[in-house]
Amino acid sequence: MKLPEPFRQQLAEFPAPLRELVEAELQAGNTIVAIENGFPAAPCGASVKLAKAVQDERRRSTAEVSFYARNNPSYAGEFTTAQRHFFVLEPPLPPEPAPDMDAIRKAMEPKPDALSQLAQREARSGPEVVRSIMQERIAVEPEQPAPIAQGALFSTETATSAIRLLHFRDQRPPHEIQFALERDLMVLFTASLQHGQLTMTASPKVVGARYDMELRFEAALPHTHCYSLRVATSWADAAATHHDYYRHIADSWFAHWTREFIPANPPAGEEEISERYKAICAASFNAEAHLDSVEAVQRTIVAAMKQGARFSTSHKEGGTNITWNGTHFHRSDYGDYPDHITYATEVEFLDALRKFYDGETSRNVYPEKVSELVAWKLMLRLMRG
Repeated sequence: MKLPEPFRQQLAEFPAPLRELVEAELQAGNTIVAIENGFPAAPCGASVKLAKAVQDERRRSTAEVSFYARNNPSYAGEFTTAQRHFFVLEPPLPPEPAPDMDAIRKAMEPKPDALSQLAQREARSGPEVVRSIMQERIAVEPEQPAPIAQGALFSTETATSAIRLLHFRDQRPPHEIQFALERDLMVLFTASLQHGQLTMTASPKVVGARYDMELRFEAALPHTHCYSLRVATSWADAAATHHDYYRHIADSWFAHWTREFIPANPPAGEEEISERYKAICAASFNAEAHLDSVEAVQRTIVAAMKQGARFSTSHKEGGTNITWNGTHFHRSDYGDYPDHITYATEVEFLDALRKFYDGETSRNVYPEKVSELVAWKLMLRLMRG
C-alpha cells in the first residue's frame, strides 16, 4: 500500500531493516498510527507506532533487527537496530484484570509481634534517622540562567517555515565547532570563504524536513571566537495537518543543536578580518587535509584507539563499547543481551566497525549510501577521546 504523507518522508529516515519490517506489516493489513520523536528513540531518531502487533513470523530478532517484548502503558513489543536510534513499536497490551483489593489489604495486615518489634526499633533509631535525613536534604537554590544577550538570537517564522540565527562565542577553533555539529547531524559541512569570512554549510534531512545550516566564523577576539549559526527549514510541502508538528520539532532541534553554545552579541565590524582571524581560518581549512583517503582515516582511528579512544553507544537496555585492550580490538555489549567479541585482526575490526555504523552514517541520504570516505569521516566524528 502507498504510505500517506508525511509518513513516507519520515519513514525514509529509518534504517532499511526497520523500513522493510513496516512495509511488510502494511502489506499484511497493519497500519501506522503515528511517527513520533522522543522516548524510546534517541533525539536524532524516531519511532513508528503500529495499530496492531507484528505478525508472528516477524515478531522475533534477526541479524539486523532486535526484538524486545515489553509491557508498559505506551507500547508492547519494540523492534530496533544496534544503534537504537529508530524503533518500530507495537500497541500496548490490554489492561490486566483489576487486583483483588480485599486480598491485598489482608496480606498487608501486620502481625502483632512484628508491629511491636518495629515500633521499638523506630523509637530507638528515630532521632538519629531524622538528623541524617535533614543533613542529606539541605537544599541549595539553583542558580538562575544568565539572560540571553539582546542581539544574540533572531527568529523569523511563517505558517510553513522558520529561520533561527544565533550569535555565540566559543574558545574552540572553527573546525572543532564544525566537527561537533557533524557528529550531531551525521552530515559533513562544506567550508569556503565568503566575503573573506570562513563559512561552513550543510543541508541535513531530519525526520522528513530539510534544514539548511550555515555556520559562520565571525571574528577572532583575543581570548575567544565569535560565531553565528543560521538554520532555515520549511514544511510547505507537508500536509496542513502536520504543520504544528514540524513547527514544534524545528524549535526542539535548534535548541538541541545549540545546547552547548554561549549566546553573545555579534562582534563589531572592525574586528571581523584580522591577521589572527586569517591564521585560524587557514588552520581550520588544513585540519584534516591529510585525511584524503579511506586508509588515512582508518589509520587515524586505529592510532587514536590504541591511545585510549573508543566508540560507545548506550540505551535503556544497555549499550556497546568498542575499545582496544592492549593486544586486540574488542566489542562489549552490556545490559539485557550481554556479549563480547574479540577481533583477531585489524582488518576484521575495521570491517565490523564499518558494518556497525552503516545505517548511522547514511541516515541523511537513505535509501542511498554515502561514499566510503564520507562514511569513515563521520565514524571518526563518533569516536570518543
